[in-house]
Amino acid sequence: MRRDKLKIDLLDRKILYYLDINARQPTTTLAKKVRASPATVEYRIKRMERGGLIKNYMTFLDAGKIGYMVWNVYLELHNVTEKEESELFTYLCNLENSWWVARCAGKWDAVYSIGVKNIKEFYRTVTDVWNRFSKYIIRQSIEAHVELAVISRGYFLNKPGISVPWYTTFQQEILTEIERKILKTISENARMPTTEIARKTTLTPKIVSYHLKDLERRGIISRYRLQLDVSKIGFKFFKAIVYLKVFTYEMNMQLKEYCIQEGNIFHYEQKIGHWMLELELDARDFERADSQMKKLKERFPDFIRNYELLLITEELKGDLDFSKVL
Repeated sequence: MRRDKLKIDLLDRKILYYLDINARQPTTTLAKKVRASPATVEYRIKRMERGGLIKNYMTFLDAGKIGYMVWNVYLELHNVTEKEESELFTYLCNLENSWWVARCAGKWDAVYSIGVKNIKEFYRTVTDVWNRFSKYIIRQSIEAHVELAVISRGYFLNKPGISVPWYTTFQQEILTEIERKILKTISENARMPTTEIARKTTLTPKIVSYHLKDLERRGIISRYRLQLDVSKIGFKFFKAIVYLKVFTYEMNMQLKEYCIQEGNIFHYEQKIGHWMLELELDARDFERADSQMKKLKERFPDFIRNYELLLITEELKGDLDFSKVL
């Protein structure tokens, strides 16, 4: 499938860099940081939206703070026709508790991520998928999220990323009806002005502003983040499955900090399952992604045993929106 490239310059990259740190910041604030007029910044943002590079502005909620466990399921398929594969992916996308579904190239052919309240709900979902499509599945692997660092894409300006923690605790916070209304309103448009949120929720701007700050303080809103289609600027999206020799908190922190400094690794995911770590990164091609992982393994020989690269060829569902279950 042909993917039209979008040309971006230094100003565009500056805008993307700062929006990826905080997608909710006002255009006037952003304009001061990139040293351009608000009108110019707004025009550039709209251009990148129309070009398909900027897909969305997500209000990213911490799953643990709203009482949800997150699991990834990896599927290796065989003897499946294009129509049958399409049926599988459509079914995965239509699951109420799926929040990310992707087609892959590599050891695995499909990955779906689900958020559930308890292990029984998870079991029902996975067994239902297996029962419906087991004749096409030769292997599956189940990995539980333990903790995740969400890292901004520093590579837009050749800088390190900026990390925020996600899912560090599993302790449900009590949300008021007002907070639920606000979160559902801005779930997929974190840049919505406070006045517009107030109008849609029949609240006052002052009340909206107070609750947003409180939700941020409590860690329920972990980040206002960009959703990008980096293929529009010549990058590819990779998952690196990392097998560890031993696990120590000291080495884990050192590796995490190293990944943040790299600038193009945007997720550092600690897992329980067949492997204990995954990285998500943008790279120009497989060779460069593989070279980066080899250097990582050489840098941490006592920590990393081996790795596998998956190319995410298509994100079929990527809303990452937990507001739907509030």
